[in-house]
Amino acid sequence: MMKLASLAMLALLSVAGCAATNPPNVLPAFSPADPVMGLRKTHHHSVVDYSHRHPVDPKNWRQLNDKLSPANKGAAS
Repeated sequence: MMKLASLAMLALLSVAGCAATNPPNVLPAFSPADPVMGLRKTHHHSVVDYSHRHPVDPKNWRQLNDKLSPANKGAAS
C-alpha cells in the first residue's frame, strides 16, 4: 500500500513538473513603470480627527457633576 502511494505521488510530481511555469495573465493592463500612464494626483488626508487643545486649570468636579445631573434641566443626556 505504501509503495502504491509513493508511486502515485511520484507520478503526480512528474506531471506537475511539465505544467506551464508562466502565471496566467490576470494582472492589470497597465504597468506602474509605463511613463505614458502619467501620474495620479494624490492628496494627504488625515485618518485621525485631531484638534489642538491647550491645557486648562482644574475645575470644581462637584459643580461639573451637578451641571450634568439628571435633576438639572437641559443637562446633557
